[in-house]
Amino acid sequence: MQKKYFLAVCDILGFSALVENNPLGAVVDHSIAWFRKSLHHSIHKNGFPEQVPETAELDRHKHIGVAWFSDTILFHTKKDDDEAVRELLMAVGWLVFETIVQGKTRVRAGVAYGDAFIDPNNSIFVGKPIVEAYRLEQAQQWSGAALSPSACDRVPEQARSGEYADWWVTPYDVPMKGHTTNRTLAVNWNWGIHHPTWRIRWSKESESPTQADWAKDPSLCEKFLNTKTFHEAHCRDCNRTHEPYPSLRRTVSGVLPHSSSFRSKR
Repeated sequence: MQKKYFLAVCDILGFSALVENNPLGAVVDHSIAWFRKSLHHSIHKNGFPEQVPETAELDRHKHIGVAWFSDTILFHTKKDDDEAVRELLMAVGWLVFETIVQGKTRVRAGVAYGDAFIDPNNSIFVGKPIVEAYRLEQAQQWSGAALSPSACDRVPEQARSGEYADWWVTPYDVPMKGHTTNRTLAVNWNWGIHHPTWRIRWSKESESPTQADWAKDPSLCEKFLNTKTFHEAHCRDCNRTHEPYPSLRRTVSGVLPHSSSFRSKR
């Protein structure tokens, strides 16, 4: 129906390369299956699924709707209220966090707000905020999520200022393509808890990109450094300057890895 929606367009980075360079069965049974589990947990937060959930289960959250098209995921609020907005931002944050920490995939997202026509039963999703969120997602140079001006305005002032601790947003100079930045609110995925020795690594062999890596794919190297910089600047588990709030101390699926490689996940 036509009304105002707070929504996020998320892109699975490197999806084309994943499909082109791996057997189809492995993509479906491993990569996509794990991503469906992570997506379900990011939305419902009721334990990481042992079995691959049905796609229909993803849309059963009372505040958040979700649609999935190949390498694109669309989150949207079901009601235009603050609780739904907060839940959507947290879902995006959990999804970015889990994909980075587990090292299975990478996700980038743009968030916007405004009038749209959304009819999940007939797979109709149309509106300026969808276009706005998509363009913002495409323009970023990292694995992360940024809010457009319309989305920032919809977030309560107390959340923008940091007074509300359970809103996963923080002011940040979001890295953009073309070596520019955009001062806006970013989804602070660092609220997800990880093992204290875990680090974002370029690969199993190297902590940072080598000169050869920079020569081969400078854009991917730049995304890696931008993601790592954001994590190191805002992660409370790493900095130990504050103790995370108890309600936010959750693990993804038991024991988390001590490191994950970035290179093969674009």
